[in-house]
Amino acid sequence: MKLFLRIIGAILLVSGLALIIASISINVIQAQEKESALESFYEALPNTENGESTDDELQTVSLEDSDGNTLLNSSEIIYVVRIPKIDSKEPVKEGTNKSALSASLGHEPGTASPGEIGNCVIAGHRNYNFGKYFNRLDEVEVGDEIFVDTRDDTYEYKVTEIKVVNPEDVEILDPTDDEQLTLYTCTPIYIATHRLVVIAKRTEENA
Repeated sequence: MKLFLRIIGAILLVSGLALIIASISINVIQAQEKESALESFYEALPNTENGESTDDELQTVSLEDSDGNTLLNSSEIIYVVRIPKIDSKEPVKEGTNKSALSASLGHEPGTASPGEIGNCVIAGHRNYNFGKYFNRLDEVEVGDEIFVDTRDDTYEYKVTEIKVVNPEDVEILDPTDDEQLTLYTCTPIYIATHRLVVIAKRTEENA
């Protein structure tokens, strides 16, 4: 009986270690593929080193899950949000459905785009992996800078307000009469009963 229990214990231990290793491997691979997609996005922007880049030159790079399903295609990246304070650089897709948020941040349809008058709203998950998506958004403070890279330009914002709201408080999506950037995610990270909202206003000069 003791031998049987030891065998079962060993099997469970090996299985647990295998799951941990597999999870780490998937995260590493996805991080590498995200960087490849971001690199492809930036290579296609104007004013690169070659000086001749256009959207037509975009080399398509895809991020896939463990089953081979495409999560993020570099051609789907519409913006990149950079927050130097938390060393964050995340791609943004159009839409905030499950598919969009499974591999990137998501731009709320119907809200303004960067560089437009109005409220540009971007959502993201608080992934359990340190630094992934909006995992460290709670470290951002009033006065911090946020940059949004588009295929045409880079826009600089400065954080003016941080608040926690209920999920039903949809006024964070309301349009504004100035150039506003609103980032939001679930909080607390393991409970997700509320929404952490970071509001930033466009500075006068582009980055």
